Amino acid sequence: MNLKKRKIGVALSGGGIRATIYHLGVLRWLAENGLMESVAYVSSVSGGSLCVGLIYAHNDKKWPSSRQYLEEVLPKIEEVIMGNDIQTSALLRMFPFWVHRKVNLLAKVIGKKWGVDGNMADIGEDPIWCANCTTYETGKRFGITQNRMGDIIIGHTENHDLPISDAMAASAGFPILIGPYALRRDRYSWSASGIEPRTLASDRRVPNGRHFNLWDGGVYDNLGLEAFFHISDNPSGGHFSKGIDYIVVSNAGRPSSFKRRGFYSSPRRLLDIAMDQVGALRVRSITSHIRQKSNGLYLQIGSSASRILQNSTLSQADIKQIITECLPEHQVSLAKNYRTTLRRPSHPDFHIILRHGYEVARCVHLAASHMA
Repeated sequence: MNLKKRKIGVALSGGGIRATIYHLGVLRWLAENGLMESVAYVSSVSGGSLCVGLIYAHNDKKWPSSRQYLEEVLPKIEEVIMGNDIQTSALLRMFPFWVHRKVNLLAKVIGKKWGVDGNMADIGEDPIWCANCTTYETGKRFGITQNRMGDIIIGHTENHDLPISDAMAASAGFPILIGPYALRRDRYSWSASGIEPRTLASDRRVPNGRHFNLWDGGVYDNLGLEAFFHISDNPSGGHFSKGIDYIVVSNAGRPSSFKRRGFYSSPRRLLDIAMDQVGALRVRSITSHIRQKSNGLYLQIGSSASRILQNSTLSQADIKQIITECLPEHQVSLAKNYRTTLRRPSHPDFHIILRHGYEVARCVHLAASHMA
């Protein structure tokens, strides 16, 4: 399986700083195999958008080569994350806690503490990067790329000047805890996309207030798949677009677990449950497609080497050797259950989560290359 000849689409899920670090590990595996140059499209949500924004911020607004990522970009990002607690800094700015537009303040903290400057339009066009949000008013995916942003109901605006830090923060603006990013609608001209102009103009779902309010993209699609994978009713479950012929889905989302009554009988808990159900449907669709077409890797956080390799045709001796080289089960569990937060992790936790992302990518690729 020569992936260097493929046009790879990379989908990076939400999941706070846990997802950011896990995805960095997955990308490390891509880089070690010389595949960063084969990436044609990156779709990100929340923690995934923080990951991609950091990569561009610390590589002169360009997608790095495999060598650059390993030798320059990844070490710099580790230094930036470990040297700055953006959640604490943002909370201090948000006092009193009822202040509006918290996510707009988060964008300023990301820019200052993580060294993220410039606009989305400053980023190189190859690969395409889409940071995904959810439009509160329409309930649709709001995509922000280097030269275009909008959703299917609102329409799209071309050649916008949205700061990179704002795109990152809007994609990560979890409802209730942080709240929506307020995007001034009158700063841009919106044209119909996906809906005929006449229909768009008469559609009552189109908001006519001063702002569009953008929430965490995970509310709509925590995998960020819709940007280049279209679910359908055919047996294969869907198809790619944007010239993609191979997909790498890095899922660092943490499933909702059992909670007792009390604090968790709250709107946030109900939102978690709804997101879980929607996410499960998308996972079933993309994994079914990958199994049938052999055209991708699905990398689920919390997957141990032994579980990934159990049905491969590798010899038992090879499997045993690989397992001994990977994290033990209790550290895999730590990575999987690491809280969804933007707080700075400890150095040991950073390296466990990063290594876990790398090992899941390595083992899933090995298993796919030695299928029973």
